[in-house]
Amino acid sequence: MKTALITGGTRGIGLAISRRLSQEGWQLALTYRSDEAAARRLSDELSQQGTAHVMLRADTADPQQMRALPRQVLDRFGRFDALVNNAGIVDDGAFLTMEPSRIARLLKTNLFGAMHLTLAALPALRQGHHPAIVMMSSLGGVIGKEGQVAYAASKGGLIGFAQWLGAACHADGIQVNAIAPGFIGSSMTDDLRPSMVDHILQGSALGRPGEAPEVAAAVSFLLQPGYVQSSTLRLDGGFNR
Repeated sequence: MKTALITGGTRGIGLAISRRLSQEGWQLALTYRSDEAAARRLSDELSQQGTAHVMLRADTADPQQMRALPRQVLDRFGRFDALVNNAGIVDDGAFLTMEPSRIARLLKTNLFGAMHLTLAALPALRQGHHPAIVMMSSLGGVIGKEGQVAYAASKGGLIGFAQWLGAACHADGIQVNAIAPGFIGSSMTDDLRPSMVDHILQGSALGRPGEAPEVAAAVSFLLQPGYVQSSTLRLDGGFNR
């Protein structure tokens, strides 16, 4: 049975990905940083479904913890077939006045954490069955966004990392790609003013927010063996500005 490690796999988009892969028969290693209640709820849900899983508390910004995760996955399941670098944070603000510590925290969590984990995971993934890596980027990482400059830089870095890694690892049979979601409805977006939501949606062809299960479906697609490599899948409803 194939095994996937999903960082930030207990909430939001990560939760939807975990549920999707559980339905598809994957064994799951899921990380969370601090929300133990969410991890317990999901663990109970997966147990009821008969999904083999383990919850791993880890801070993506901590290089040592990231480098230790692949061994924890192997110790629990004996195999490692897919990595979904989903964990990330948002910290909006005017870039020119943003404290360096806030910029560093975004880069450590969203970009460097994924890089440390991925490089540590490569030896195990090379032994996996049709191994695959998916980087959860963002539309901001493709087009940039005022008020999210540091965030966009961190997510754009994941796109560049995926492009290089896919070329470097193709001989090992590792499939590497990124996903760039646009405006996805979640508890984080519920607090936005209606006028702000309308402004965002007016820039997309579909004129509606995306949903977390739609992102999970895209992850599932990119974990399947295929001809997609070193690519970034925009999941943005046809955003055009």
